[in-house]
Amino acid sequence: MDDIIIRKGRSGSPGYAVGKLYIYKRDPYHAPRKTVQDAEAEYLRFENARISTIKSLESVYNMTRELAGSKNADIFTAQSMMLQDEDYLSLIKTNILDERKNAEWAVSDASRHYYDFFTSTDDEVLKAKAVDIKDVSNKLIRLLSDADQNNGPEFSEPVILAAGYISPSELVQADESRIKGIVMREGSAYSHVVILAKSLGIPVVLGVGLPAAQSGCEAVIDGNDGKVIIHPDDETVGHYRHLIDEGINERSRLREYIGKKTQTQDGRSIELFANIGMPSDAVKAEENDCDAIGLTRTEFIFTDRDNLPSEEDHFKAYKEIVEAVKGKPVVFRTFDLGADKKLKAYGQVHEDNPALGMRAIRLCLTDKSIFIPQIKAILRAAMYGEAAMMFPMITSTNELVRIREIVAEAEEELGREGKPYRKVKQGIMIETPAAALISDELAEMADFFSIGTNDLMQYTLAIDRLNSSLAPFYTPHHRAVMKMIEMTIANAHKAGIKVTICGELASDMSLTETFIDMGMDALSVPPGLILKLRRHICSL
Repeated sequence: MDDIIIRKGRSGSPGYAVGKLYIYKRDPYHAPRKTVQDAEAEYLRFENARISTIKSLESVYNMTRELAGSKNADIFTAQSMMLQDEDYLSLIKTNILDERKNAEWAVSDASRHYYDFFTSTDDEVLKAKAVDIKDVSNKLIRLLSDADQNNGPEFSEPVILAAGYISPSELVQADESRIKGIVMREGSAYSHVVILAKSLGIPVVLGVGLPAAQSGCEAVIDGNDGKVIIHPDDETVGHYRHLIDEGINERSRLREYIGKKTQTQDGRSIELFANIGMPSDAVKAEENDCDAIGLTRTEFIFTDRDNLPSEEDHFKAYKEIVEAVKGKPVVFRTFDLGADKKLKAYGQVHEDNPALGMRAIRLCLTDKSIFIPQIKAILRAAMYGEAAMMFPMITSTNELVRIREIVAEAEEELGREGKPYRKVKQGIMIETPAAALISDELAEMADFFSIGTNDLMQYTLAIDRLNSSLAPFYTPHHRAVMKMIEMTIANAHKAGIKVTICGELASDMSLTETFIDMGMDALSVPPGLILKLRRHICSL
């Protein structure tokens, strides 16, 4: 028997797989390099190929939409936008017209320039674009060369697919039903192909390269721990098959809680909401029987954008979410930009202490040009279901007065423009000690509260929760935090409004009964935790 080989990498998509390795190696192809005489004609040849590539991406978009939904299909919309990016095209144009490189060479150089840039940055979102720029450039080069378009790996049995990298289009065009898992040397957890694999339930391990000689070997991949085990012994295979079966059985047991009321043994009821970060999450929330969407992180609208979203961009995305949950309430948190959320599309100045700087509602109240289009879109989306808006990082009643004025301004604009809309409830996040301490005053002006425990803990304890060296001092169950939550709930109920807890503490089942004893109305958690939390509450 061959010796067991364990290769440690990084988790990309959770889950486990046991099967034979299929090492995918692309046919070698080198873009021809030559100097052209008629640069204008060469540039026209490039333009024709660019337009044809955009059209081919439309067909892959349609295929992906059928397979994994419109949100995942937007991967290929993003790739089409790369072929319209001014900087990318300008570099190619210079390569052809000024340096007289043939189109294949010009595209290859531009691709390498941006690939190196994206992979050298510490920004995981930018790193994720590296594979996309390589993928779309390779499509373009092969089309220019009349080369085989290389639709990707082909296999006739279930396999664990391994490669230097897999592009989103290769995953879609392969038989995904036969892909038990994926191992890639390159890539980021934020890359489009990993996001697509997650949506399809395929475990992924990143940062592991495997030699072609290991193709056909028996292997195990652990997407939770980020490791690959080659030539596993019977005990290891048995262990992971048990985990796979347990996962299947656990999902089956949890499905029994769909449609059940979330109620303790002594009859106390609570609602379970979902936190979502993109439109496709709304479908998962509905599948897991949420009572509502308690928190929509609307920053997703900026993903892969070089410009600010329009009112229509907002409206289409919010309408998709509202319709996906079939009449259940959807709470849209307005932009929580700033601090750790830096955007290419919005010129944010450097701040020495961004967590305490121009962030969230402060930014929106300072710049109505990003705030009003979002508010108008939420009001319009409310025509298609029950929607509400919620404002983050509130610290004073003056902010609520100003917000009400801006919402009224947005309603007036919609009326003048003849666009149908519906008035919605307006809630606030309680995530600063200031808001908790004056929650009695804020409750008289808000329609509901949502307690954001992540920031509330950070600001109450004066600890940067992302600083690992401070972990020994970070106590999530700190009595000061619990007292603020309890006080906020009491003040909300005196004013006759409801309170939800979102953030990490909402998912902490050791605190669930404590929150129920405090009178909490709802908990808002990731979609995949809803049924687990319901089962736990029903056992109390």
